[in-house]
Amino acid sequence: MNEASGSPLTARQNPFIYLIIVYLLIAIGILFLIVMILKIIQKKHSSPKYIEAQKNRLTSYRDVSCLAKKIHLSKKEAALLWRICRNTQAKNIFYNYTDEYFIDSIFKSEYRHFINSKAKPVLIYDLFKLRFQIYKAVFVARSITSSFNIPVGTVLEFPAPSGFFYHFKLVKNDKNGLLLAVPDAFEENTKDKPEKLTKIALLFTLKNNQQYAMISRVVQFLTMPDGKRMLLVTHSNTLCPQSRRTSRRFTVNRECLFSAVEIIQNKDGGKTFRPKEKTYKGTLADLSEGGCKLFTNLPIKQKQFIYLKFDILDRQEALFGQIVNTRTDVETGLYSIHIMFKNISVETKVKILADLYEYED
Repeated sequence: MNEASGSPLTARQNPFIYLIIVYLLIAIGILFLIVMILKIIQKKHSSPKYIEAQKNRLTSYRDVSCLAKKIHLSKKEAALLWRICRNTQAKNIFYNYTDEYFIDSIFKSEYRHFINSKAKPVLIYDLFKLRFQIYKAVFVARSITSSFNIPVGTVLEFPAPSGFFYHFKLVKNDKNGLLLAVPDAFEENTKDKPEKLTKIALLFTLKNNQQYAMISRVVQFLTMPDGKRMLLVTHSNTLCPQSRRTSRRFTVNRECLFSAVEIIQNKDGGKTFRPKEKTYKGTLADLSEGGCKLFTNLPIKQKQFIYLKFDILDRQEALFGQIVNTRTDVETGLYSIHIMFKNISVETKVKILADLYEYED
């Protein structure tokens, strides 16, 4: 006799189990509905019509907050960006921050407003620092990570142990590696020729001025049917974007004068820089508010101080700097001098940046 199957306890348990099953089915149904709604919203937000509408509406404070979170702006930077967008009636900054022409148009407008209202140089410099933060965020987002993406025709720079720099042009990029045209100067300097399977560092700059460094390995040197010499190197999936700078380097071609510096020790322990009378001619190849690269035919050692004169906004400015690196370009015979500016004022930094960004009419 099975009395347990019909007991009052069993009768009470069965409806409870059914109730749990019903609740679970309802929860699953609600969850499924939420997922479907989210997919519909996602599809709508990714449609060209929606994106175009968002790009063309005015920037809201929420748009600035979302962008600040995405590209890691500080509260101070986010507040300044909101001020710029509000003052310039800017289109949606979240959807347009990668458009360099758009960004420069609103930053230039705010720069002109600062100049006309005689704003302090520190505030104007904050504007340029924010501009650099946006540039750096776009730079990182567009960075390539593999040498498979290096376009044919790109010039790769090889810093040899001797201190000379050689320029190799990328002729072919396929699964076998990177095929580089060997410059004549490299063939003549056999001591700089790396052995087979040796690791080498290569530097290159893409057309958008993105600079990279990579480590590759020598496969072999080849002689083509036409007699041209080639170097085959391995691919690399660890390209290093050179975005750690605290300022943006602009490519320029600007004449300058420079001279050596006499350092005078002050009684209070400080130093006074005094330029020597004899001057030399050189050419600036890149420039930022923090430093520059100078091409000259004079060998100058690292850590020396230097005095520079060059035009900024059509007026000659004079700056002191210290040489942090010296390289030799074998093909041109010129020395590439990397200089860090010393004791540069905020006012001069602003002038340099206004010149480089072309914010002055």
